[in-house]
Amino acid sequence: MSRPLRIAVVGAGPAGIYTVDALLKSGAEVSVDIFERMPAPFGLIRYGVAPDHPRIKGIVDALHRVLEKPGVRLFGDVDYGTDLKLEELRQFYDAVVFATGAVADRPLDIPGTDLTDSHGAADFVSWYDATRTSPATGHSPPAQSPSSASATWPSTWPGCWPNRPRRCW
Repeated sequence: MSRPLRIAVVGAGPAGIYTVDALLKSGAEVSVDIFERMPAPFGLIRYGVAPDHPRIKGIVDALHRVLEKPGVRLFGDVDYGTDLKLEELRQFYDAVVFATGAVADRPLDIPGTDLTDSHGAADFVSWYDATRTSPATGHSPPAQSPSSASATWPSTWPGCWPNRPRRCW
């Protein structure tokens, strides 16, 4: 009796989950473990789409159905390179798929990017979507309460927008 192929997928964003879906539909008998750096899956759909875009965020339903399929396990809050290394994955899996997104902005060679209040999209979206830390800077949520946070952005980066306490970090 043969065992299913054991596949590790690093990254639980849309690319990682679509990869899992393709593997499950391939006809091969597979068992897939997904490792995600963030505590919850869905990558940019969860952490990079503005909350006022519910239609785009609706894709989460389709991605969630893949995660509910038999033979799929999700391990969140696991940082590849820190908590898990390639050598370890190779010991337990027949194949490893990397489906990670950009965690930092790519430097642009344009005037003004070196200015104090110039921030790339990855930092801005992390701040706007209130993720635990900014990917590029590693800023964590402030210890201060939202009511005591500064009302301007970006000069008080990282900070909070006024009247948006759920967006503070």
